[in-house]
Amino acid sequence: MPQKIVPIIEGETYHVFNRGVDKRDIFLDKSDYLRFYQSLNLFNSEEAIVNFDFVRTKVNNSTDSFQGNRLVDIQAYALLPNHFHLIIKSVTESGISEFMRRVGGGYANYFNQKYERSGALFQGSFKRVHIERQEQYQYLFVYVNENQFVHNLIAEREICHSSSLHYQGLAKSKIINMQLDTQYNFDESVILAKSIYEKRKAIKQDKILFE
Repeated sequence: MPQKIVPIIEGETYHVFNRGVDKRDIFLDKSDYLRFYQSLNLFNSEEAIVNFDFVRTKVNNSTDSFQGNRLVDIQAYALLPNHFHLIIKSVTESGISEFMRRVGGGYANYFNQKYERSGALFQGSFKRVHIERQEQYQYLFVYVNENQFVHNLIAEREICHSSSLHYQGLAKSKIINMQLDTQYNFDESVILAKSIYEKRKAIKQDKILFE
């Protein structure tokens, strides 16, 4: 039975995710995580973009950061070996679709060239869930930020892996939009995410299964 396509509405917030085709790993080393993370920043503009190198050169040659209205507000992210999660808000018409087309297509081209492969990298088009309630937002905010615990993985202490470090105040992520969505109680979600992180970290250190 085909999946129902979730419409994307300007001004609304979504949980966006995808994984490698056949569940294959899409990040094989640190440079892969960094490339995807940088893409989330560089491709997030209404300005026309030729490719990753084009926009990176433009940024490097500018005294300011990359200019242009953003396509989306990124509020949380998690990059894991074979999949990724984002919480993003569409701030322009078709913003999420254009943003994910750029990020997914650009990263697939990079990955295929680097590892001398061809064909699809991701399992079809990106998946999304429309966030419609405070409780849903709070749950997904924690789920995305602490996704390494969900999969029982060792938490990477790199900002290019997860926005969790940003919200713990341990590192600053340049892709998190600071004009955050006021549709939901964001501060409450951050506090909850921090609390769950600390509890899970302590339990993991004691080698006790968290439930």
